[in-house]
Amino acid sequence: MVTTYIRRLLPGYPRAPALPQKRSTLPPIPRSLRTQLKDYPEHIERLQLALHGVSVARTTRRPRIEMAVWAIDDRLSRFLAEAQHELDAARCSGDPERLARAQKDEAVMFEVNRKNAWMGDEVFAAWFRAEVGPSKR
Repeated sequence: MVTTYIRRLLPGYPRAPALPQKRSTLPPIPRSLRTQLKDYPEHIERLQLALHGVSVARTTRRPRIEMAVWAIDDRLSRFLAEAQHELDAARCSGDPERLARAQKDEAVMFEVNRKNAWMGDEVFAAWFRAEVGPSKR
């Protein structure tokens, strides 16, 4: 065993392939979404849970990147619907402070809902396109 180890140190001996870098167990949220939602930590957490669900789901015929995009689209649509519901409730309440906050929230969620804003994130895409995910280890 020691001689095998020493042989590996000698020049000309073929090197063992590098060990793959350990990936984090939680998939990354696209950077643009994270910056746009920085004032909404509960929304970021909900996105993280949705992406984690995709990463640990059983393998299907659909690529994981496609499933991740669907999961994000679904969550963002829910965020917008919740913001619109809150805006309606604020209008009914007549509270000007609540109405202003709800209008701001709806504007942010409407802006976040644009797919083009986050689709180009390379770290996000690379994580889901990788052959070996946390569920396959």
